[in-house]
Amino acid sequence: MKNTALAFCLLLLFLQLPTLAQNNNQVEEQLASNLFQKQEYDKAKAAYLNLYQKKSQAHHFNQYVECMIRLGELSEAEKELKSFIRKNPNAWKSKIDLAYLYVNSQQQDKADKIFNEILKDLPESRNTILNISNMFRSRMMNDYALRILDKGAEINTDHNPFYMEKASVYHAMNNYQQAFEYYLLELERRPDQYNSIKNRFQTLLLYDVNKSIADEMRIALLKKTQEKPDNVEFAQMLVWFSLQEEDYDIALAQCKSIDRRTDDQDLQIINLAGICLSNGQYEIANDAYDYILKKGKAYPFYGQALIGAIKTENQQCLKNHVTDKKVYERLSKKIETAYPDVGSKEYADLVAIQADLMAYHLDQSDQAVEVLQQAINQTTLKLQQCQLKLKLADIYLYNDEVWEATLLYSQVDKAMKEEPLGHEARYKNAQLRYFIGEFAWAQTQLDVLKAATSKLIANDAMTLSLIIGDNLEIDPDGKELNRIARADYKIYQHKEDQALLVLDSICADGNMVSKPHALYRKAEIMERRKEYVEADTLFLQIVTLFPDSYMADDALMKAALIEHHQLKAREDAKQHYEQLIDLYPTSLYTAQAKKNYRKL
Repeated sequence: MKNTALAFCLLLLFLQLPTLAQNNNQVEEQLASNLFQKQEYDKAKAAYLNLYQKKSQAHHFNQYVECMIRLGELSEAEKELKSFIRKNPNAWKSKIDLAYLYVNSQQQDKADKIFNEILKDLPESRNTILNISNMFRSRMMNDYALRILDKGAEINTDHNPFYMEKASVYHAMNNYQQAFEYYLLELERRPDQYNSIKNRFQTLLLYDVNKSIADEMRIALLKKTQEKPDNVEFAQMLVWFSLQEEDYDIALAQCKSIDRRTDDQDLQIINLAGICLSNGQYEIANDAYDYILKKGKAYPFYGQALIGAIKTENQQCLKNHVTDKKVYERLSKKIETAYPDVGSKEYADLVAIQADLMAYHLDQSDQAVEVLQQAINQTTLKLQQCQLKLKLADIYLYNDEVWEATLLYSQVDKAMKEEPLGHEARYKNAQLRYFIGEFAWAQTQLDVLKAATSKLIANDAMTLSLIIGDNLEIDPDGKELNRIARADYKIYQHKEDQALLVLDSICADGNMVSKPHALYRKAEIMERRKEYVEADTLFLQIVTLFPDSYMADDALMKAALIEHHQLKAREDAKQHYEQLIDLYPTSLYTAQAKKNYRKL
Protein backbone atom coordinates (compact mmCIF):
# COMPACT_ATOMS: atom_id res chain seq x y z
CA MET A 1 0.00 0.00 0.00
CA LYS A 2 2.82 2.42 0.90
CA ASN A 3 4.61 1.74 -2.40
CA THR A 4 1.40 2.28 -4.35
CA ALA A 5 0.70 5.65 -2.62
CA LEU A 6 4.29 6.77 -3.21
CA ALA A 7 4.07 5.86 -6.89
CA PHE A 8 0.79 7.76 -7.21
CA CYS A 9 2.30 10.91 -5.63
CA LEU A 10 5.32 10.73 -7.93
CA LEU A 11 2.98 10.40 -10.93
CA LEU A 12 1.02 13.51 -9.86
CA LEU A 13 4.24 15.47 -9.38
CA PHE A 14 5.45 14.38 -12.84
CA LEU A 15 2.20 15.50 -14.43
CA GLN A 16 2.42 18.90 -12.73
CA LEU A 17 6.03 19.61 -13.78
CA PRO A 18 5.13 21.30 -17.15
CA THR A 19 2.61 23.54 -15.40
CA LEU A 20 5.12 24.49 -12.73
CA ALA A 21 7.73 25.23 -15.39
CA GLN A 22 5.24 27.32 -17.34
CA ASN A 23 4.29 29.32 -14.25
CA ASN A 24 7.96 29.89 -13.48
CA ASN A 25 8.56 31.22 -17.02
CA GLN A 26 5.61 33.58 -16.69
CA VAL A 27 7.05 34.93 -13.44
CA GLU A 28 10.42 35.48 -15.13
CA GLU A 29 8.75 37.20 -18.11
CA GLN A 30 6.84 39.52 -15.81
CA LEU A 31 9.97 40.29 -13.78
CA ALA A 32 11.95 41.18 -16.93
CA SER A 33 9.12 43.36 -18.21
CA ASN A 34 8.83 45.19 -14.88
CA LEU A 35 12.57 45.85 -14.79
CA PHE A 36 12.42 47.25 -18.35
CA GLN A 37 9.47 49.48 -17.49
CA LYS A 38 11.36 50.80 -14.46
CA GLN A 39 14.31 51.58 -16.78
CA GLU A 40 16.58 49.20 -14.83
CA TYR A 41 18.13 48.11 -18.11
CA ASP A 42 21.17 46.31 -16.64
CA LYS A 43 18.93 43.92 -14.70
CA ALA A 44 16.39 43.67 -17.52
CA LYS A 45 19.19 42.81 -19.98
CA ALA A 46 20.33 39.88 -17.81
CA ALA A 47 16.74 38.68 -17.34
CA TYR A 48 15.96 38.74 -21.08
CA LEU A 49 19.25 37.02 -21.94
CA ASN A 50 18.41 34.28 -19.47
CA LEU A 51 14.95 33.85 -21.00
CA TYR A 52 16.35 33.78 -24.54
CA GLN A 53 18.96 31.16 -23.63
CA LYS A 54 16.24 29.02 -22.09
CA LYS A 55 13.50 29.45 -24.73
CA SER A 56 15.23 30.78 -27.90
CA GLN A 57 12.35 33.16 -28.64
CA ALA A 58 13.03 36.14 -30.93
CA HIS A 59 10.99 38.44 -28.66
CA HIS A 60 13.38 37.86 -25.76
CA PHE A 61 16.39 38.48 -28.00
CA ASN A 62 14.87 41.73 -29.32
CA GLN A 63 14.29 42.99 -25.80
CA TYR A 64 17.80 41.93 -24.80
CA VAL A 65 19.20 44.04 -27.68
CA GLU A 66 16.89 46.93 -26.82
CA CYS A 67 18.37 46.99 -23.31
CA MET A 68 21.88 47.21 -24.74
CA ILE A 69 20.84 50.08 -27.02
CA ARG A 70 19.26 51.91 -24.08
CA LEU A 71 22.49 51.39 -22.13
CA GLY A 72 24.58 52.74 -25.01
CA GLU A 73 26.35 49.39 -25.50
CA LEU A 74 26.20 49.76 -29.28
CA SER A 75 29.27 47.67 -30.17
CA GLU A 76 28.03 44.75 -28.09
CA ALA A 77 24.54 45.12 -29.58
CA GLU A 78 26.00 45.17 -33.13
CA LYS A 79 27.95 41.97 -32.44
CA GLU A 80 24.89 40.17 -31.03
CA LEU A 81 22.67 41.32 -33.91
CA LYS A 82 25.10 40.17 -36.60
CA SER A 83 25.40 36.78 -34.94
CA PHE A 84 21.62 36.41 -34.68
CA ILE A 85 21.06 37.48 -38.33
CA ARG A 86 23.58 34.87 -39.58
CA LYS A 87 21.50 32.17 -37.90
CA ASN A 88 18.14 33.77 -38.85
CA PRO A 89 18.34 35.34 -42.37
CA ASN A 90 14.66 36.46 -42.24
CA ALA A 91 14.96 38.20 -38.86
CA TRP A 92 13.57 41.50 -40.15
CA LYS A 93 13.41 43.13 -36.74
CA SER A 94 17.07 42.41 -36.02
CA LYS A 95 18.16 43.73 -39.43
CA ILE A 96 16.19 46.94 -38.83
CA ASP A 97 17.70 47.28 -35.34
CA LEU A 98 21.17 46.89 -36.84
CA ALA A 99 20.41 49.58 -39.45
CA TYR A 100 19.16 51.79 -36.61
CA LEU A 101 22.48 51.29 -34.78
CA TYR A 102 24.40 52.36 -37.88
CA VAL A 103 22.25 55.45 -38.41
CA ASN A 104 22.80 56.52 -34.81
CA SER A 105 26.55 55.96 -35.05
CA GLN A 106 26.79 58.02 -38.27
CA GLN A 107 27.47 54.95 -40.44
CA GLN A 108 24.82 55.75 -43.04
CA ASP A 109 26.45 53.63 -45.79
CA LYS A 110 26.18 50.49 -43.66
CA ALA A 111 22.55 51.34 -42.77
CA ASP A 112 21.71 51.82 -46.48
CA LYS A 113 23.36 48.51 -47.35
CA ILE A 114 21.19 46.64 -44.85
CA PHE A 115 18.09 48.46 -46.05
CA ASN A 116 18.83 47.60 -49.70
CA GLU A 117 19.20 43.95 -48.74
CA ILE A 118 15.80 44.07 -47.01
CA LEU A 119 14.30 45.83 -50.04
CA LYS A 120 15.78 43.23 -52.42
CA ASP A 121 14.43 40.29 -50.41
CA LEU A 122 11.06 41.93 -49.59
CA PRO A 123 8.32 39.26 -49.62
CA GLU A 124 5.12 39.65 -51.64
CA SER A 125 2.92 39.18 -48.58
CA ARG A 126 0.93 42.31 -47.74
CA ASN A 127 1.06 41.65 -43.98
CA THR A 128 4.83 41.13 -43.99
CA ILE A 129 5.35 44.33 -45.99
CA LEU A 130 3.26 46.26 -43.46
CA ASN A 131 5.08 44.69 -40.52
CA ILE A 132 8.50 45.62 -41.91
CA SER A 133 7.36 49.17 -42.66
CA ASN A 134 5.96 49.50 -39.14
CA MET A 135 9.23 48.24 -37.67
CA PHE A 136 11.06 51.05 -39.45
CA ARG A 137 8.42 53.51 -38.20
CA SER A 138 8.90 52.32 -34.61
CA ARG A 139 12.57 53.32 -34.96
CA MET A 140 11.55 56.72 -36.45
CA MET A 141 13.13 55.69 -39.76
CA ASN A 142 10.18 57.02 -41.72
CA ASP A 143 11.97 57.49 -45.06
CA TYR A 144 12.85 53.78 -45.07
CA ALA A 145 9.27 52.92 -44.07
CA LEU A 146 7.94 54.85 -47.09
CA ARG A 147 10.36 53.15 -49.49
CA ILE A 148 9.26 49.76 -48.19
CA LEU A 149 5.62 50.71 -48.89
CA ASP A 150 6.54 51.98 -52.38
CA LYS A 151 8.28 48.70 -53.24
CA GLY A 152 5.52 46.72 -51.55
CA ALA A 153 2.89 48.44 -53.70
CA GLU A 154 4.72 47.13 -56.80
CA ILE A 155 5.09 43.51 -55.71
CA ASN A 156 2.32 42.58 -53.24
CA THR A 157 -0.08 39.95 -54.52
CA ASP A 158 -3.14 41.90 -53.23
CA HIS A 159 -2.27 44.87 -55.50
CA ASN A 160 -2.64 47.19 -52.53
CA PRO A 161 -1.05 50.63 -53.11
CA PHE A 162 -0.79 51.27 -49.33
CA TYR A 163 -2.18 54.81 -49.64
CA MET A 164 -3.54 54.90 -46.08
CA GLU A 165 -0.30 53.60 -44.63
CA LYS A 166 1.75 56.13 -46.61
CA ALA A 167 -0.57 58.90 -45.41
CA SER A 168 0.02 57.80 -41.79
CA VAL A 169 3.80 57.93 -42.24
CA TYR A 170 3.66 61.40 -43.78
CA HIS A 171 1.36 62.46 -40.94
CA ALA A 172 3.99 61.26 -38.44
CA MET A 173 6.58 63.29 -40.36
CA ASN A 174 4.33 66.40 -40.18
CA ASN A 175 4.26 66.45 -43.98
CA TYR A 176 0.55 67.17 -44.19
CA GLN A 177 0.57 68.06 -47.88
CA GLN A 178 1.66 64.53 -48.80
CA ALA A 179 -0.53 62.97 -46.10
CA PHE A 180 -3.67 64.57 -47.56
CA GLU A 181 -2.58 63.62 -51.08
CA TYR A 182 -2.53 59.92 -50.12
CA TYR A 183 -5.68 60.05 -48.00
CA LEU A 184 -7.54 61.47 -51.00
CA LEU A 185 -6.01 58.93 -53.38
CA GLU A 186 -7.38 56.24 -51.07
CA LEU A 187 -10.78 57.94 -51.07
CA GLU A 188 -10.77 57.97 -54.86
CA ARG A 189 -9.79 54.29 -54.94
CA ARG A 190 -12.21 53.22 -52.20
CA PRO A 191 -15.22 55.56 -51.74
CA ASP A 192 -16.50 53.23 -49.01
CA GLN A 193 -13.67 54.55 -46.81
CA TYR A 194 -15.26 58.05 -46.73
CA ASN A 195 -16.19 57.96 -43.02
CA SER A 196 -12.87 56.44 -41.99
CA ILE A 197 -10.89 59.14 -43.82
CA LYS A 198 -13.19 61.87 -42.56
CA ASN A 199 -12.49 60.67 -39.00
CA ARG A 200 -8.74 60.89 -39.69
CA PHE A 201 -9.22 64.47 -40.91
CA GLN A 202 -11.30 65.32 -37.84
CA THR A 203 -8.56 64.05 -35.54
CA LEU A 204 -5.96 66.14 -37.38
CA LEU A 205 -8.07 69.28 -37.02
CA LEU A 206 -8.44 68.71 -33.27
CA TYR A 207 -4.68 69.16 -32.83
CA ASP A 208 -4.37 72.06 -35.28
CA VAL A 209 -3.17 74.87 -33.03
CA ASN A 210 -2.17 77.49 -35.61
CA LYS A 211 -4.50 76.48 -38.48
CA SER A 212 -1.57 75.29 -40.63
CA ILE A 213 -3.09 71.80 -40.98
CA ALA A 214 -6.47 73.26 -41.94
CA ASP A 215 -4.77 75.36 -44.62
CA GLU A 216 -3.08 72.29 -46.12
CA MET A 217 -6.37 70.36 -45.96
CA ARG A 218 -8.24 73.17 -47.72
CA ILE A 219 -5.65 73.35 -50.52
CA ALA A 220 -5.68 69.57 -51.01
CA LEU A 221 -9.48 69.36 -51.16
CA LEU A 222 -9.85 72.34 -53.50
CA LYS A 223 -7.19 70.90 -55.79
CA LYS A 224 -8.87 67.49 -55.92
CA THR A 225 -12.36 68.86 -56.53
CA GLN A 226 -10.98 70.92 -59.42
CA GLU A 227 -9.04 68.00 -60.87
CA LYS A 228 -11.95 65.57 -60.45
CA PRO A 229 -15.15 67.66 -60.62
CA ASP A 230 -17.28 64.53 -61.07
CA ASN A 231 -16.01 62.83 -57.91
CA VAL A 232 -18.89 63.07 -55.40
CA GLU A 233 -16.81 61.94 -52.42
CA PHE A 234 -14.27 64.75 -52.92
CA ALA A 235 -17.10 67.28 -53.13
CA GLN A 236 -18.78 65.86 -50.01
CA MET A 237 -15.51 65.97 -48.09
CA LEU A 238 -15.03 69.60 -49.08
CA VAL A 239 -18.58 70.36 -47.88
CA TRP A 240 -17.85 68.71 -44.52
CA PHE A 241 -14.51 70.53 -44.15
CA SER A 242 -15.98 73.89 -45.15
CA LEU A 243 -18.63 73.55 -42.45
CA GLN A 244 -15.91 72.80 -39.86
CA GLU A 245 -14.11 75.97 -40.92
CA GLU A 246 -17.31 78.02 -41.35
CA ASP A 247 -16.57 78.55 -45.04
CA TYR A 248 -20.27 78.42 -45.83
CA ASP A 249 -20.01 79.83 -49.36
CA ILE A 250 -17.66 77.01 -50.42
CA ALA A 251 -19.89 74.43 -48.72
CA LEU A 252 -22.96 75.68 -50.59
CA ALA A 253 -21.13 75.77 -53.93
CA GLN A 254 -20.11 72.13 -53.49
CA CYS A 255 -23.61 71.07 -52.39
CA LYS A 256 -25.05 72.63 -55.54
CA SER A 257 -22.36 70.95 -57.63
CA ILE A 258 -23.23 67.53 -56.18
CA ASP A 259 -26.96 68.17 -56.54
CA ARG A 260 -26.66 68.99 -60.24
CA ARG A 261 -25.23 65.50 -60.75
CA THR A 262 -27.27 63.50 -58.25
CA ASP A 263 -30.41 65.59 -57.55
CA ASP A 264 -30.34 64.33 -53.93
CA GLN A 265 -28.89 67.24 -51.95
CA ASP A 266 -32.09 69.15 -51.11
CA LEU A 267 -32.04 68.18 -47.42
CA GLN A 268 -28.32 68.94 -47.14
CA ILE A 269 -28.85 72.37 -48.72
CA ILE A 270 -31.83 73.11 -46.44
CA ASN A 271 -29.78 72.14 -43.38
CA LEU A 272 -26.83 74.24 -44.60
CA ALA A 273 -29.16 77.22 -45.11
CA GLY A 274 -30.40 76.80 -41.52
CA ILE A 275 -26.80 76.80 -40.22
CA CYS A 276 -26.04 79.95 -42.21
CA LEU A 277 -29.18 81.62 -40.87
CA SER A 278 -28.22 80.75 -37.28
CA ASN A 279 -24.75 82.22 -37.83
CA GLY A 280 -25.94 85.45 -39.44
CA GLN A 281 -24.75 84.49 -42.94
CA TYR A 282 -27.90 85.86 -44.52
CA GLU A 283 -26.74 86.21 -48.13
CA ILE A 284 -25.56 82.59 -48.26
CA ALA A 285 -28.76 81.41 -46.53
CA ASN A 286 -30.84 83.33 -49.09
CA ASP A 287 -28.82 81.82 -51.92
CA ALA A 288 -29.41 78.30 -50.56
CA TYR A 289 -33.16 78.76 -50.04
CA ASP A 290 -33.50 80.38 -53.46
CA TYR A 291 -31.80 77.38 -55.07
CA ILE A 292 -34.47 75.06 -53.63
CA LEU A 293 -37.34 77.44 -54.42
CA LYS A 294 -36.32 77.57 -58.09
CA LYS A 295 -36.92 73.83 -58.33
CA GLY A 296 -40.62 74.52 -57.97
CA LYS A 297 -43.50 73.66 -55.66
CA ALA A 298 -43.46 69.98 -56.62
CA TYR A 299 -40.24 69.42 -54.67
CA PRO A 300 -40.75 68.15 -51.09
CA PHE A 301 -38.59 70.85 -49.45
CA TYR A 302 -40.24 73.80 -51.17
CA GLY A 303 -42.29 74.76 -48.08
CA GLN A 304 -39.25 74.65 -45.79
CA ALA A 305 -37.27 76.76 -48.25
CA LEU A 306 -40.10 79.30 -48.49
CA ILE A 307 -40.36 79.86 -44.74
CA GLY A 308 -36.56 79.80 -44.46
CA ALA A 309 -36.32 82.61 -47.00
CA ILE A 310 -38.93 84.62 -45.07
CA LYS A 311 -37.11 84.05 -41.76
CA THR A 312 -33.86 85.11 -43.34
CA GLU A 313 -35.32 88.34 -44.70
CA ASN A 314 -36.94 89.11 -41.34
CA GLN A 315 -33.77 88.46 -39.34
CA GLN A 316 -31.72 90.48 -41.80
CA CYS A 317 -34.08 93.44 -41.30
CA LEU A 318 -33.79 93.14 -37.51
CA LYS A 319 -30.00 92.77 -37.65
CA ASN A 320 -29.70 95.89 -39.80
CA HIS A 321 -32.21 97.79 -37.62
CA VAL A 322 -34.41 98.59 -40.64
CA THR A 323 -37.02 101.23 -39.78
CA ASP A 324 -38.73 101.64 -43.18
CA LYS A 325 -42.35 100.46 -42.77
CA LYS A 326 -42.64 99.66 -46.48
CA VAL A 327 -40.04 96.91 -46.08
CA TYR A 328 -42.11 95.23 -43.37
CA GLU A 329 -45.36 95.71 -45.31
CA ARG A 330 -43.86 93.90 -48.31
CA LEU A 331 -42.65 91.09 -46.04
CA SER A 332 -46.09 90.81 -44.41
CA LYS A 333 -47.75 90.48 -47.84
CA LYS A 334 -45.19 87.84 -48.80
CA ILE A 335 -46.21 85.87 -45.71
CA GLU A 336 -49.90 86.15 -46.65
CA THR A 337 -49.23 84.59 -50.04
CA ALA A 338 -47.00 81.88 -48.54
CA TYR A 339 -49.58 80.25 -46.23
CA PRO A 340 -51.05 77.90 -48.89
CA ASP A 341 -47.59 76.57 -49.80
CA VAL A 342 -46.33 75.56 -46.35
CA GLY A 343 -47.14 72.52 -44.27
CA SER A 344 -48.68 72.41 -40.81
CA LYS A 345 -45.24 72.45 -39.13
CA GLU A 346 -44.23 75.70 -40.82
CA TYR A 347 -47.64 77.36 -40.36
CA ALA A 348 -47.06 78.41 -36.74
CA ASP A 349 -43.66 79.89 -37.59
CA LEU A 350 -45.19 82.04 -40.31
CA VAL A 351 -47.96 83.25 -38.00
CA ALA A 352 -45.40 84.18 -35.33
CA ILE A 353 -43.29 86.19 -37.79
CA GLN A 354 -46.32 87.99 -39.16
CA ALA A 355 -47.56 88.81 -35.65
CA ASP A 356 -44.14 90.30 -34.84
CA LEU A 357 -44.26 92.47 -37.95
CA MET A 358 -47.75 93.71 -37.13
CA ALA A 359 -47.10 94.42 -33.46
CA TYR A 360 -43.59 95.84 -33.51
CA HIS A 361 -43.20 97.42 -36.96
CA LEU A 362 -46.61 98.16 -38.48
CA ASP A 363 -48.53 99.53 -35.44
CA GLN A 364 -51.12 96.76 -35.81
CA SER A 365 -51.05 95.18 -32.36
CA ASP A 366 -54.78 94.38 -32.33
CA GLN A 367 -54.53 92.57 -35.65
CA ALA A 368 -51.46 90.67 -34.36
CA VAL A 369 -53.42 89.48 -31.30
CA GLU A 370 -56.33 88.45 -33.54
CA VAL A 371 -54.09 86.49 -35.92
CA LEU A 372 -52.42 84.65 -33.03
CA GLN A 373 -55.68 83.81 -31.24
CA GLN A 374 -57.14 82.45 -34.45
CA ALA A 375 -54.07 80.30 -35.07
CA ILE A 376 -54.10 78.99 -31.46
CA ASN A 377 -57.73 77.90 -31.89
CA GLN A 378 -57.04 76.24 -35.22
CA THR A 379 -53.98 74.15 -34.33
CA THR A 380 -54.31 70.89 -32.40
CA LEU A 381 -50.59 70.39 -31.86
CA LYS A 382 -49.58 71.08 -28.26
CA LEU A 383 -46.11 72.40 -29.14
CA GLN A 384 -47.43 74.81 -31.76
CA GLN A 385 -50.16 76.05 -29.43
CA CYS A 386 -47.57 76.79 -26.75
CA GLN A 387 -45.24 78.54 -29.22
CA LEU A 388 -48.09 80.78 -30.37
CA LYS A 389 -49.25 81.45 -26.79
CA LEU A 390 -45.71 82.53 -25.92
CA LYS A 391 -45.71 84.95 -28.84
CA LEU A 392 -49.16 86.27 -27.84
CA ALA A 393 -47.95 86.82 -24.26
CA ASP A 394 -44.97 88.81 -25.57
CA ILE A 395 -47.32 91.12 -27.46
CA TYR A 396 -49.62 91.50 -24.43
CA LEU A 397 -46.61 92.54 -22.35
CA TYR A 398 -45.51 94.92 -25.12
CA ASN A 399 -48.99 96.52 -24.92
CA ASP A 400 -48.85 96.83 -21.10
CA GLU A 401 -51.44 94.06 -20.63
CA VAL A 402 -49.38 92.50 -17.88
CA TRP A 403 -51.85 90.09 -16.33
CA GLU A 404 -52.95 88.58 -19.64
CA ALA A 405 -49.26 88.06 -20.42
CA THR A 406 -48.39 86.42 -17.10
CA LEU A 407 -51.42 84.10 -17.40
CA LEU A 408 -50.25 82.82 -20.80
CA TYR A 409 -46.62 82.48 -19.67
CA SER A 410 -47.82 80.38 -16.72
CA GLN A 411 -49.96 78.18 -19.00
CA VAL A 412 -46.99 77.43 -21.28
CA ASP A 413 -44.72 76.83 -18.29
CA LYS A 414 -47.18 74.31 -16.87
CA ALA A 415 -47.85 72.56 -20.22
CA MET A 416 -44.14 72.27 -21.17
CA LYS A 417 -42.64 72.12 -17.69
CA GLU A 418 -39.42 70.20 -18.38
CA GLU A 419 -39.03 71.31 -22.02
CA PRO A 420 -36.91 74.22 -23.31
CA LEU A 421 -40.11 76.06 -24.30
CA GLY A 422 -41.36 75.74 -20.71
CA HIS A 423 -38.08 77.15 -19.40
CA GLU A 424 -38.34 80.05 -21.83
CA ALA A 425 -41.89 80.79 -20.61
CA ARG A 426 -40.74 80.71 -16.99
CA TYR A 427 -37.87 83.08 -17.77
CA LYS A 428 -40.18 85.51 -19.55
CA ASN A 429 -42.59 85.40 -16.64
CA ALA A 430 -39.72 86.18 -14.25
CA GLN A 431 -38.65 89.03 -16.56
CA LEU A 432 -42.23 90.37 -16.48
CA ARG A 433 -42.17 90.37 -12.66
CA TYR A 434 -38.82 92.17 -12.77
CA PHE A 435 -40.32 94.82 -15.06
CA ILE A 436 -43.18 95.51 -12.61
CA GLY A 437 -40.97 95.53 -9.51
CA GLU A 438 -41.72 92.09 -7.99
CA PHE A 439 -38.04 91.35 -7.54
CA ALA A 440 -38.16 88.61 -4.91
CA TRP A 441 -40.65 86.54 -6.96
CA ALA A 442 -38.57 87.03 -10.09
CA GLN A 443 -35.29 86.06 -8.45
CA THR A 444 -36.76 82.84 -7.00
CA GLN A 445 -37.71 81.69 -10.50
CA LEU A 446 -34.43 82.85 -12.02
CA ASP A 447 -32.37 80.90 -9.49
CA VAL A 448 -34.21 77.73 -10.54
CA LEU A 449 -33.61 78.51 -14.22
CA LYS A 450 -29.84 78.79 -13.76
CA ALA A 451 -29.80 75.00 -14.10
CA ALA A 452 -32.02 74.99 -17.21
CA THR A 453 -31.06 72.60 -20.00
CA SER A 454 -30.99 75.48 -22.49
CA LYS A 455 -27.64 77.24 -22.15
CA LEU A 456 -29.10 80.48 -23.51
CA ILE A 457 -31.94 80.53 -20.96
CA ALA A 458 -29.57 79.59 -18.13
CA ASN A 459 -27.20 82.44 -19.06
CA ASP A 460 -30.04 84.97 -19.40
CA ALA A 461 -31.45 83.86 -16.05
CA MET A 462 -28.06 84.21 -14.37
CA THR A 463 -27.54 87.71 -15.82
CA LEU A 464 -30.95 88.98 -14.71
CA SER A 465 -30.51 87.35 -11.30
CA LEU A 466 -27.19 89.20 -10.91
CA ILE A 467 -28.83 92.50 -11.86
CA ILE A 468 -31.46 92.01 -9.17
CA GLY A 469 -29.19 90.55 -6.48
CA ASP A 470 -26.29 92.99 -6.85
CA ASN A 471 -28.55 96.04 -6.83
CA LEU A 472 -30.59 94.90 -3.80
CA GLU A 473 -27.37 94.21 -1.92
CA ILE A 474 -26.32 97.88 -2.28
CA ASP A 475 -29.84 99.32 -2.15
CA PRO A 476 -32.19 96.99 -0.18
CA ASP A 477 -35.14 99.33 -0.75
CA GLY A 478 -34.91 98.72 -4.50
CA LYS A 479 -35.12 102.37 -5.51
CA GLU A 480 -32.23 102.10 -7.95
CA LEU A 481 -33.40 98.72 -9.22
CA ASN A 482 -36.85 100.11 -9.96
CA ARG A 483 -35.26 102.72 -12.22
CA ILE A 484 -33.26 100.06 -14.06
CA ALA A 485 -36.31 97.82 -14.45
CA ARG A 486 -38.39 100.72 -15.73
CA ALA A 487 -35.76 101.55 -18.37
CA ASP A 488 -35.52 97.89 -19.42
CA TYR A 489 -39.29 97.67 -19.78
CA LYS A 490 -39.37 100.81 -21.96
CA ILE A 491 -36.67 99.26 -24.16
CA TYR A 492 -38.74 96.06 -24.40
CA GLN A 493 -41.68 98.17 -25.58
CA HIS A 494 -39.52 99.92 -28.20
CA LYS A 495 -39.93 103.26 -26.36
CA GLU A 496 -36.25 104.05 -26.54
CA ASP A 497 -36.48 107.85 -26.13
CA GLN A 498 -38.30 107.36 -22.81
CA ALA A 499 -35.76 104.71 -21.79
CA LEU A 500 -32.85 107.05 -22.54
CA LEU A 501 -34.22 109.66 -20.13
CA VAL A 502 -34.19 107.12 -17.30
CA LEU A 503 -30.76 105.74 -18.32
CA ASP A 504 -29.22 109.22 -18.39
CA SER A 505 -30.47 109.88 -14.86
CA ILE A 506 -28.90 106.60 -13.68
CA CYS A 507 -25.58 107.48 -15.36
CA ALA A 508 -25.67 110.83 -13.52
CA ASP A 509 -26.37 109.66 -9.98
CA GLY A 510 -26.53 105.85 -9.96
CA ASN A 511 -24.39 103.45 -7.96
CA MET A 512 -21.50 101.17 -8.98
CA VAL A 513 -23.91 98.41 -10.05
CA SER A 514 -26.56 100.43 -11.85
CA LYS A 515 -24.18 102.66 -13.84
CA PRO A 516 -22.55 99.91 -15.97
CA HIS A 517 -26.01 98.51 -16.64
CA ALA A 518 -27.25 101.92 -17.81
CA LEU A 519 -24.17 102.44 -20.00
CA TYR A 520 -24.65 99.02 -21.56
CA ARG A 521 -28.33 99.65 -22.38
CA LYS A 522 -27.49 103.08 -23.86
CA ALA A 523 -24.79 101.50 -26.01
CA GLU A 524 -27.25 98.90 -27.31
CA ILE A 525 -29.71 101.65 -28.28
CA MET A 526 -26.96 103.58 -30.08
CA GLU A 527 -25.95 100.42 -31.93
CA ARG A 528 -29.56 99.81 -33.06
CA ARG A 529 -29.67 103.42 -34.27
CA LYS A 530 -26.44 102.79 -36.21
CA GLU A 531 -24.57 105.41 -34.16
CA TYR A 532 -21.61 103.05 -33.98
CA VAL A 533 -18.92 105.42 -32.75
CA GLU A 534 -21.09 106.42 -29.77
CA ALA A 535 -21.98 102.78 -29.07
CA ASP A 536 -18.32 101.75 -29.19
CA THR A 537 -17.37 104.55 -26.78
CA LEU A 538 -20.08 103.56 -24.29
CA PHE A 539 -19.17 99.87 -24.34
CA LEU A 540 -15.51 100.70 -23.74
CA GLN A 541 -16.43 103.02 -20.85
CA ILE A 542 -17.84 100.00 -19.03
CA VAL A 543 -14.54 98.13 -19.47
CA THR A 544 -12.49 101.12 -18.35
CA LEU A 545 -14.62 102.30 -15.41
CA PHE A 546 -16.12 98.98 -14.25
CA PRO A 547 -13.69 96.19 -15.29
CA ASP A 548 -14.99 93.86 -12.55
CA SER A 549 -18.62 94.18 -13.64
CA TYR A 550 -20.28 91.00 -14.90
CA MET A 551 -21.06 93.04 -18.05
CA ALA A 552 -17.43 93.99 -18.79
CA ASP A 553 -16.53 90.98 -20.95
CA ASP A 554 -19.80 91.27 -22.86
CA ALA A 555 -19.22 95.00 -23.43
CA LEU A 556 -15.66 94.40 -24.61
CA MET A 557 -16.85 91.80 -27.12
CA LYS A 558 -19.56 94.14 -28.40
CA ALA A 559 -17.01 96.94 -28.86
CA ALA A 560 -14.64 94.64 -30.75
CA LEU A 561 -17.43 93.43 -33.03
CA ILE A 562 -18.50 97.00 -33.85
CA GLU A 563 -14.88 97.93 -34.63
CA HIS A 564 -14.43 94.76 -36.69
CA HIS A 565 -17.60 94.89 -38.79
CA GLN A 566 -19.08 98.40 -38.70
CA LEU A 567 -16.19 100.80 -38.13
CA LYS A 568 -13.64 98.64 -40.02
CA ALA A 569 -11.08 99.56 -37.36
CA ARG A 570 -9.11 96.32 -37.62
CA GLU A 571 -6.28 97.22 -35.24
CA ASP A 572 -8.70 98.37 -32.53
CA ALA A 573 -10.74 95.19 -32.96
CA LYS A 574 -7.60 93.03 -32.71
CA GLN A 575 -6.52 94.87 -29.57
CA HIS A 576 -9.89 94.38 -27.88
CA TYR A 577 -10.24 90.71 -28.88
CA GLU A 578 -6.79 90.16 -27.40
CA GLN A 579 -7.74 92.11 -24.26
CA LEU A 580 -10.82 89.93 -23.82
CA ILE A 581 -8.77 86.75 -24.18
CA ASP A 582 -6.17 87.96 -21.64
CA LEU A 583 -8.41 89.58 -19.02
CA TYR A 584 -11.49 87.34 -19.18
CA PRO A 585 -10.22 83.83 -20.06
CA THR A 586 -13.34 82.12 -18.63
CA SER A 587 -15.78 84.34 -20.52
CA LEU A 588 -18.40 82.80 -22.80
CA TYR A 589 -17.05 85.05 -25.54
CA THR A 590 -13.39 83.99 -25.35
CA ALA A 591 -13.64 81.21 -27.93
CA GLN A 592 -15.29 83.51 -30.48
CA ALA A 593 -12.79 86.26 -29.69
CA LYS A 594 -9.90 83.86 -30.44
CA LYS A 595 -11.51 82.84 -33.73
CA ASN A 596 -12.11 86.45 -34.80
CA TYR A 597 -8.61 87.45 -33.72
CA ARG A 598 -7.09 84.71 -35.89
CA LYS A 599 -9.14 85.88 -38.88
CA LEU A 600 -7.88 89.43 -38.46
